[in-house]
Amino acid sequence: MAVLGCGFCGYQIRYHGEPEGTEPVEHIFTTINNWRGLEKSTLTADWLENEHEEFFTYALRCKRCGTFTFLNYLLDNIGAYTPVENFSAAPMQEPFDFGPFWDDFQWFDITETDITAAEVFTKFPGNRWLAKNETEMRLYGDAARTKCIAQFVRFRRPAKVTVATMTLDAFKKILREYNDEIDFSYKKTCYEVIKEQIDGGKIKIIVNEDFDLHILKYSATVDAGADFTDDLCNAKIFPDGKSIAEAQAEIEL
Repeated sequence: MAVLGCGFCGYQIRYHGEPEGTEPVEHIFTTINNWRGLEKSTLTADWLENEHEEFFTYALRCKRCGTFTFLNYLLDNIGAYTPVENFSAAPMQEPFDFGPFWDDFQWFDITETDITAAEVFTKFPGNRWLAKNETEMRLYGDAARTKCIAQFVRFRRPAKVTVATMTLDAFKKILREYNDEIDFSYKKTCYEVIKEQIDGGKIKIIVNEDFDLHILKYSATVDAGADFTDDLCNAKIFPDGKSIAEAQAEIEL
């Protein structure tokens, strides 16, 4: 899977969290109006996203700073909210979107059942509620919005996150530790780094351009225990003759 860099602090957001499978990263949101429409349908929970994906947005939480990056159902970035320490007692400014907010573990439990949408809140009461507008976001423990859990402010810094933003050393750490593949783009071309175990305790490092087409740009073989990241980051893998180290400010994650 691709690694998303937090637009606020540059930390890498991975879908399963660290350690894998124990900390929710992805969250599911839909407005209460859309949910009421789903409740009137005959769909069971396991088909809700399949039939009405446009009703849902997704929020990926940064483990380090707590920022939520929101994506629509097309996975376009539609805004990010970072937490604030001091709660505001003032009412949230209208208009705002409001509705149920599940983490992905809760949503998996819900969508693995064949209950209807109208039964979800009865059988899965432990969800949170979210309200957000163009300037702030709040999490609540109840639908009446009386128990505010956390508050966030929307930030409007450019969301572009590069290798330089998070430091080249941090990018090397991902290359070194991540077991499958890492996707990134350079000058609007997609690349993927693949680590492939081969005979003799070796690892083959492959960098492909336009990963859907699997156009090989660079490969090397290293010892399984070796730190290959310096060699990879210094290799001239791009068409303009640059390496990752030389082009880091333009490499987007």
